[in-house]
Amino acid sequence: MKNVTSTRLLIAKKGWTLRTLSLEIGVSHSYLSQVLGGKKSPSATFAKKLSKGINERIEDIFLVKVVDEQPIGGGKYDSCTSNG
Repeated sequence: MKNVTSTRLLIAKKGWTLRTLSLEIGVSHSYLSQVLGGKKSPSATFAKKLSKGINERIEDIFLVKVVDEQPIGGGKYDSCTSNG
């Protein structure tokens, strides 16, 4: 997360507790707590739910890492194969 304190403030400004937010966005309270506490990495689904729930862009809440900028089907390795 970019800034946990800012995210927690956004949640508080809405008048929510972490438990209320977790119910609102459909994630477990413990998972939300662990992500905000830095103990778990958020899934893409979680990031989307949280950003929508607090009305912020994903990029404003989380550090986003681009893993592959090549378009699908445009690279040297177009299919999944196993080594063996």
